[in-house]
Amino acid sequence: MDLAKFISGIDCGDAPKPTAAALEEFETRIGCRLPEDYRLFLLTCAGGYCEGPADFNWPHGDWAGAVQMVGGLRQDNPDSSLLQVRTTPQWPTVDELLWIMCDHGGNPICMTIDPAHFGQIWFVDHEVAEYDKPWTLAEAMSDNWGYVLPLAPSFSEFIAGLYEDGDAA
Repeated sequence: MDLAKFISGIDCGDAPKPTAAALEEFETRIGCRLPEDYRLFLLTCAGGYCEGPADFNWPHGDWAGAVQMVGGLRQDNPDSSLLQVRTTPQWPTVDELLWIMCDHGGNPICMTIDPAHFGQIWFVDHEVAEYDKPWTLAEAMSDNWGYVLPLAPSFSEFIAGLYEDGDAA
């Protein structure tokens, strides 16, 4: 799917158009400049509920889910505000993971912002995530834990792999 088609399926409501200043402020708060492809998206889309079909597969080709809520630089909707979700996540997380959207089951889809995995897109299985004790990104990515799972090497590649139900990815 191309970026314009993905954005056209997101109901942003009356959210104002994102600004470069808002993006830079967000990047300052999280401590890094985001990948250029994701920055372009954030300057184009305020985030919201994904009404258009946007299914995604695991890297080996099996269906993984459908995008439901998409984050943006907005402040009016806590469910689609990158800052509000980062400040008060509803699932276990670590600083290296930036929530960017969730699937139809509420599972976070995140971008890594650590240098070792910068810009990669990951699925966090909130049903098997560790809620009772702190964990590291390396632990969660390991075969022993398996609840932070790779989806795509970049935001652009994740979006390109989205498809409408019934279409081949």
